[in-house]
Amino acid sequence: QVRGGFRANGLVLSLGRMEQALALCERVFPFIKFWECVPRSTRFGVTYAALLASTYFLCLNIRPGRRIMRFLLYYRGWLNKDSGQLGGIKTSSKIQLRRRLYLSSLWLLNRVVSWERPLMSQRQPLYALQDTLPPLPLPRLRETCGRFLQSMRPLLSIHDFEFTANRIAHLAAAGGEWEHLQCELVKRARACQEARPPSSWLEQWWLEEKLLCNRQPLPVHCNWYGLDRPDTPCASQSERAAWLISAAMRFHKHLSKETLQPLRMMDLVPLCMEQYRRVFHTCRVPGQGKDRLITTTPRPGQSPHLAVMRNGEIFVMDLYTPKGRPLAVQELQVLIEEIIASSDACAQRQPPIGILTTEERDTWARLRTQLSQAHELNAASLALVESAIFILVLEGPAPTTLTEQAVVTFMGQGQNRWFDKSFQLLVFADGVASVNVEGSWADAPVLSHLFGFMHDHENIANFSSVPHLLGDASGKEIKKPKKLKWVMTSELAMSIDKAANKFDKLVKGTELSVSHMSCFGKGFIKKCNMSPDAFVQMALLLAYYRKHGGMPMAMESAHTRQFFHGRTELIRTVSSDAVAFVKAMAHLDTSSAETKLHLLRRACTTHVEKVKEAMNGHGVDRHLFGLEMVAKQRGTWGESGFGLPAFKMPVTLQTSQAPTQRGPSGGFGAVEEGGYTVSYLINEDNMYLHVCHRRKHDAERGEYVDAAADGDKDSAAQCYGKAVERALLDMSVLCTKKAQIAMSHSEKTLDWTDM
Repeated sequence: QVRGGFRANGLVLSLGRMEQALALCERVFPFIKFWECVPRSTRFGVTYAALLASTYFLCLNIRPGRRIMRFLLYYRGWLNKDSGQLGGIKTSSKIQLRRRLYLSSLWLLNRVVSWERPLMSQRQPLYALQDTLPPLPLPRLRETCGRFLQSMRPLLSIHDFEFTANRIAHLAAAGGEWEHLQCELVKRARACQEARPPSSWLEQWWLEEKLLCNRQPLPVHCNWYGLDRPDTPCASQSERAAWLISAAMRFHKHLSKETLQPLRMMDLVPLCMEQYRRVFHTCRVPGQGKDRLITTTPRPGQSPHLAVMRNGEIFVMDLYTPKGRPLAVQELQVLIEEIIASSDACAQRQPPIGILTTEERDTWARLRTQLSQAHELNAASLALVESAIFILVLEGPAPTTLTEQAVVTFMGQGQNRWFDKSFQLLVFADGVASVNVEGSWADAPVLSHLFGFMHDHENIANFSSVPHLLGDASGKEIKKPKKLKWVMTSELAMSIDKAANKFDKLVKGTELSVSHMSCFGKGFIKKCNMSPDAFVQMALLLAYYRKHGGMPMAMESAHTRQFFHGRTELIRTVSSDAVAFVKAMAHLDTSSAETKLHLLRRACTTHVEKVKEAMNGHGVDRHLFGLEMVAKQRGTWGESGFGLPAFKMPVTLQTSQAPTQRGPSGGFGAVEEGGYTVSYLINEDNMYLHVCHRRKHDAERGEYVDAAADGDKDSAAQCYGKAVERALLDMSVLCTKKAQIAMSHSEKTLDWTDM
């Protein structure tokens, strides 16, 4: 009976639906007859218009080009397809064909996305491709554990390695502590992707815990420097500064209107442009326990202003007239000359408040509070400095060598700096320029892009056609520069003296060396079918081994900006293949050249694969950092194994390949005592090497220990730089007979540009 009832109800429902369908047909039938009476040409036009309208609304809502492009960008295997010409593992021709098809599809989708943008009323291209970027991937736990143990095998003894491997195997086993941490990390990654606005699972942790919570002074420990182009324009200090300010204003306008074109790898793969939001008007404000990054947006009708430092004093000048017109280069030049004249002629100068930014962050946070509370004039002056578009530093005569220029740019005397600002543009008396950049708000390629933009702006301009206007600026609408006043207390005055003494000790404990190899470049390395970056990395390890008799804990930075809100990942450059090559170069005789060359190629191939893994988001250190952060939040850090000696090994060699630019590039400071940092720029036929060494401090004697060789007048940084050059020359001997012949005559006669 129950089954019969269900069948009867189903029959009734079917009959009801049929009646509704018939009624609908009766309503539609008159329209069909009317459509048949319409001429064929009219019907074709209406159908075509309806098809276009439906396509428009479909693209407007689902954005097919962006969806397909994001789906393709999820696939990162194209980075691993190598022809073998640059040291990677050679793949088959079929895989190479697939790679070309993949890149061709990306090229086509770039055109489709540019067509979709006007449909969505997004005419500004700067952030137009942000929604096509895939999220930062979360590596698998077992893969990270395997890569970590593989990187630690050459650095640990057999007993320590076995203990570490057994401990990690227990933590990462099914049901182990690390598996629970990985599950929590997966949930966080999904939550960050689904959030509005979305973010990266690593972004907030890395910025706050690793950067803003760092309590060390910003000079040397966080800030980095960049030097000027070799072909410096012939101009005075005020003229060069005016042109650079004009270029920065133009770049600022592009960012404000979002008309700057997004960057792409290989002109196809888009990069994340999120960091460009903090280029201007950004300052790192100190706080107790954690700093803050503040980006001030000028109010409508408010002119962006520039802070200018000269002889420790700070001036403020508007970059626009009250009517909103940007100042011309000639007008900027006259204002800068007024600042120089006013500061040099002043008998009683304002206190050098900038030296306080060299203090430890908690100390500077306390002093900043005292400074702002001492008088309302101090609070107003602080607000003007921290909200400025950037800092212009007018220095004295330029140093004669690159090393001296790097020392002045990187550290200086501390009084004529404000290390909290996003970047400081230094201009010397003879027109040479450089930059000092705070490192938490963005990575080096962002400021290198701005500095390259400034150079292009200078190339377009003709310095000889610019009239040298002297005297007062013409026009009543241009405001005069304003010198900032500070009201001091006795405690603040003592704090300035203490900060100056501490900074002098920091400068004495830091060594810098900049060298230029005019006879060596990536053109030679490419002809040897090796990766230039891997080749230099092997030279760095060989030089360290020769100088210290052991392998360092070495790291190289790689960018992950092809992911949404991605920043950097670390590459562990020491591998078993690298150790085999280094020891062969150090201990085997000259008759084993073929063996050494084979080991060099294998070490470079291994390094190239590590670079690709890191750029794919499958590095080791960022994943371990995320697991450690989850353990701290769960309160299980002690039992999670992160206190093992393998995780506490100091990084004694930190390296980075500088972004491509016209100048000698720049460098950054060493964190560990006795450690080195190396930044290198490999051009086609020359190479720049920036070495920084942090000297060890003897607490008992109260002085720094010189790490240079006995009887050697050079510093440890200079000795290591020479050791790197020697290693590069020795490695080049393995690759060409012409280098062997030149080596037997003189190292200075090496010239491979015509090979």
